[in-house]
Amino acid sequence: MSMSFAHLLTFLRRATAVSIMLAFSVPTAWGATSPAKITIHIPGKSLAVMVLYFGKDKGLFFEEGIDAQLVAMSPPVAIAALMAGELDFSTTLGAATAAIMRGSSLKRVFYVQHDPTFALTAQPEVKAIRELAGKVIGVNAPTDAMGMSAKMILKGNGVDPSQVTFLSTQVTENAYKALLSRRIAATLLPPPYAEEAEARGYSRLAEAKDYAPLSTIGLVASTQALIKNPGKVQAVIRGLLKTMAYLQNPMNRQEMVQYIAGSFKVEPSIAEKALASMLATYSRDGTKPRKAVEKEIEIYRETLQVAKAFTPDDLEDLSILKKLH
Repeated sequence: MSMSFAHLLTFLRRATAVSIMLAFSVPTAWGATSPAKITIHIPGKSLAVMVLYFGKDKGLFFEEGIDAQLVAMSPPVAIAALMAGELDFSTTLGAATAAIMRGSSLKRVFYVQHDPTFALTAQPEVKAIRELAGKVIGVNAPTDAMGMSAKMILKGNGVDPSQVTFLSTQVTENAYKALLSRRIAATLLPPPYAEEAEARGYSRLAEAKDYAPLSTIGLVASTQALIKNPGKVQAVIRGLLKTMAYLQNPMNRQEMVQYIAGSFKVEPSIAEKALASMLATYSRDGTKPRKAVEKEIEIYRETLQVAKAFTPDDLEDLSILKKLH
């Protein structure tokens, strides 16, 4: 469910007030007593952010002194809230990177994914990408990784993005619902939505990773937060590392399939296929190769028409993560 920015700020201010109250009762060591509420933006519930949902449900973040409050909203709204200090973190690397290139003081501090898991999924009668010219495509936001991936897939198949109408659906669930209700001709879906739609007969036209190798999900913080609250950043990263190690352990695969099937109300066969698709994109240690980040920068600069040169150091600060390895 989306919310106005004003209502969002009211909600987050209340959460922040609670966090401040807790801070006075919690010793310096995170997790020593009551967990601190930390607000983390997600672009919608999907397997791309399962590391956060599962870590919360399994109590792995709680062990690090964190009560993670997952807030779904449009990526551009989330970035504005993050810059205003009304959110602690965002997970949307695409919108954050676009903001950084426009001067915002943000940093990538952790990579959940190396590549996107989005699949361009269309109505059953649409059999080729070129048939999308003149139609409506749903994306969370035109400037996030999902929107950029859609444009690059179109270009890669000879379709001018200006020939397509992009509908901002705010969050992933809305995009899927819009596809099912035929409000849009196509959208980019992460697992398990892409696998479920394919099982229902919708056309899986392309994989985003083949056209736009962009990291879509990770952890983004303001540079101010990195200076003032390094302990908070470290606690969240520790929770992410612990959860990702659990997800990637083959011994836990059946548990994960059952978790996905139950959380998303899908058949176990779909859940297993979706899990495999997601795990293939995961970072092993929260980092991403420098050359791959440099490639991302080229894509962002070209798509956003940014003349200024950027390096990975302008986008990321992995110093806290590296201390934990």
